[in-house]
Amino acid sequence: MTGRGRTLAAAALLAATGASLWVVSGRLRLDPNVGSLLPDRGDAVALRRYVRAFGGGDLGAVMVRSDEPDLNRRLCAEIAAALAARPSMAIAVDRIDASQQPSPWLVWRHANAAIRERLAAALTPDGMRARLRESRRLLALPGSGPLAALVAQDPLRLTQIAFESASAASGLHAQADGRFTNDGGRTCLVLVKGRGQALVSADARAFANDMAAVLDPLRAAHPGVEIGDTGGHAIAAATETMITGDLMRSGPIATVLASGVFVAIFRRVRALAAVLPPLLLGTLWTAALASALPGGLSAIAVAFTSVVVGVGVDTGVHVYAALLAARRAGLDARAAAAAARRATARAVLLAAVTAAAAFAALGLSEIRAVRQLGVLCAAGEVLTAIAIVLVTPEVGRWLERGAPPAAPPARWTRLFAWLAGTRRRALVTAVAALAPIVGVAVLGPPPLAAAIVGIRAGTLAPLRVQEEIYQTFGGRPGQVIVMVADRDPAAARARADRVVETLAAAPEAEAIDALTTLAPALATQAARLAERDALDLPAKAGELERALRESGFVADRFGSVLAAMRRPPRDLLDLPALEATPSAILLSRYLAVDDDETLLAIYVQPRGGTDAVSRLETAVHAVEPTAVFTGYGRLEKNLRETLRRDLPRIGLVAALCVVLALAAALRRPRDVAIAAVVVLGEVAAVLTLFRFAGIPLHAYSALVLPVLLGITVDEGMFLLHRAGASDEPDDIAATLRDEGPPIAATALTTAAGFGALVFAEFDGLRDLGLAGALGSAVGLVMALTLVPVGLRLLAAPRARRQA
Repeated sequence: MTGRGRTLAAAALLAATGASLWVVSGRLRLDPNVGSLLPDRGDAVALRRYVRAFGGGDLGAVMVRSDEPDLNRRLCAEIAAALAARPSMAIAVDRIDASQQPSPWLVWRHANAAIRERLAAALTPDGMRARLRESRRLLALPGSGPLAALVAQDPLRLTQIAFESASAASGLHAQADGRFTNDGGRTCLVLVKGRGQALVSADARAFANDMAAVLDPLRAAHPGVEIGDTGGHAIAAATETMITGDLMRSGPIATVLASGVFVAIFRRVRALAAVLPPLLLGTLWTAALASALPGGLSAIAVAFTSVVVGVGVDTGVHVYAALLAARRAGLDARAAAAAARRATARAVLLAAVTAAAAFAALGLSEIRAVRQLGVLCAAGEVLTAIAIVLVTPEVGRWLERGAPPAAPPARWTRLFAWLAGTRRRALVTAVAALAPIVGVAVLGPPPLAAAIVGIRAGTLAPLRVQEEIYQTFGGRPGQVIVMVADRDPAAARARADRVVETLAAAPEAEAIDALTTLAPALATQAARLAERDALDLPAKAGELERALRESGFVADRFGSVLAAMRRPPRDLLDLPALEATPSAILLSRYLAVDDDETLLAIYVQPRGGTDAVSRLETAVHAVEPTAVFTGYGRLEKNLRETLRRDLPRIGLVAALCVVLALAAALRRPRDVAIAAVVVLGEVAAVLTLFRFAGIPLHAYSALVLPVLLGITVDEGMFLLHRAGASDEPDDIAATLRDEGPPIAATALTTAAGFGALVFAEFDGLRDLGLAGALGSAVGLVMALTLVPVGLRLLAAPRARRQA
């Protein structure tokens, strides 16, 4: 490179770096939305819409648990009062005011068909007397004070019939005093609604900060009490913190591990000064591209930093090795730098483009986070290679002005040379190395792990709290969400009411949680009150008065109840009225707006497995064909189907890129065949290790396998390129001795880059890193084994005779 060329290149590098720093510092955003981890088709589309619409303003909860019920109640009341005063909290309550019970003659508004039948039965002469006898028995029990107030307003306890099966938040029932506790009082909850949107970083962070300001002092003051929070804002804030931590950790860890491997094999610490700066430049340029991603950087895409560092070192290894070789050959530092660039530029850039093409194949995935990862890693691979080709020789010529070091001994390569020393040993080695291919062909690939592990990070405290609430209050996994959408809010609510009526009549529905319990559509309420009026309540008032006397009650004390029965109210409850009550906190769980449509979410706990859900779908679609079923429980099948579609498509593209790269680089059919067998054996060995080591194989870790085709092919490619046309045993040993250390460094630094992800908090990212690290290491062993063996077995006739 001429002096003018160096000046222009330096100016271009400085301009690109300055612009990248400006973009990254101001625009790089993280995406805490779990929707980015979901496929773009099937049930996952509905789940993404649910997450976007309802996750944005989700109902949160604070759980307080200890063996002291009185302390729990006191702490819940204190937490509710403190949170309500915080600016990021819209509502915080530890109870719903049970004293504001609706008139017993209005409960028909909220009752489905089955409950309306029970209400009608309670108004028969025999039904009245049975209910009143039970009321007398309950009032005689200790602690019946709250019930006495209820019976005074509702002697038949019709309100109890209407609402005893109603629940909020997956099985959560309010007790008689309105508190959200389990029966023993050992766990109580504070329900919270945050301001703003959970998927807006500033809103989620403000919520988390206010929550910590209230809860942390109480945790310190009461170490024996478990206090935790969950909900959309809490999960989003924790997810963003996790992504930030993974992003900040993985890059430096990858740099340290890759540098350690580089120094251990290269034995030239100063070489890091020539390789790391351009490597970091390329990573910074890639981060600038990440800043342009719509929606921000997902929990999977943050892997790009460690992958780019690990894979990018490959180029530096080959360039610096060529520089040292040129110095040992007698060239001065300037000439050696130019020679190194000429000797390696084509090969390393071709290898970088091949790896980039394999990464870019991930852009065909149906999962946005995987597409992000593929695009960023592809760009990073090329950008770091360009930076290293431009910068490393220039820095290296200053570092290597003195006498060049002797080439470090590579005695370990003698083992691989010995394995290929004779045709018999080479044949036995080839059979052993390729045995995993037969194993995979016979046994098939390892079974897919639970895909949901890759979606929901089990290390997040809010998710653990959510799971504990499910277990404590009767919820369990497998909940199905039914969504109804309409541009007309009243129509959407009426359609959702019909769905709930259908579900309530289905034996497969164990529990239903919906807005209709709180506020059905006005048309639904009017129709139900008309059904009540058909029972002729005024005519039954006298019968209730007689039943009260016969059951031992003083009928005169129920004058207001009897008067209302003779003139039944017809008040309708609409959302504005509900929003003025404590129950308003529950609205965000059921009602949302998305794309100018009103969405109603109905939560169903099915009784049974997938067959039960299928029957529920059939029943619901008979009355509401556009209703959509979704939920995390249904996502498992969808992710498996996505993986089955993505893997062949991405694998085919990656394999095609590898074949084209091999043909361009090696040209000899023999060498192309050997390199292809190396990659094939590597993938089979990795799948075998996954099966026997129990490593999770899901939508994220499995999609690394096609990428391995592109990022590990260069080990075999460089060995074959170095060997040239020779297949003599001595030449094979010399090839391993000279090229073995550089390709070991490239493969192990790639493994180090992926291995840094093992320290991530996100489960899916850890599995992805483990798959990549394992694949890179196995690819190195396969290349060092099968390339010499292939050269030996496919030797020309003359070489065979000499063996």
